[in-house]
Amino acid sequence: MTIDQPTCLLYLLTVGRDKELLLRVHGIDLTIERLTAWMTEETVQPLTVTRFGDEQTSTLLLNFRHVVGARLAPYSETRTGSF
Repeated sequence: MTIDQPTCLLYLLTVGRDKELLLRVHGIDLTIERLTAWMTEETVQPLTVTRFGDEQTSTLLLNFRHVVGARLAPYSETRTGSF
């Protein structure tokens, strides 16, 4: 099964974790403004994502109330940087 290329990489820091979660986001063009609104409003958002090594997308329900840091990066097969 072939999946579409991710639209971006999303790095998240959540409450109680000392490492970020790296997700490849599909099907939505995320912006800093959108992430800021979700975090300010503490909303739950469904995102279509894959993790490196996954071959299929899945829907992740993400509670932005528990996100303390987030950043976006252009998609790259080799990007593995962290906070």
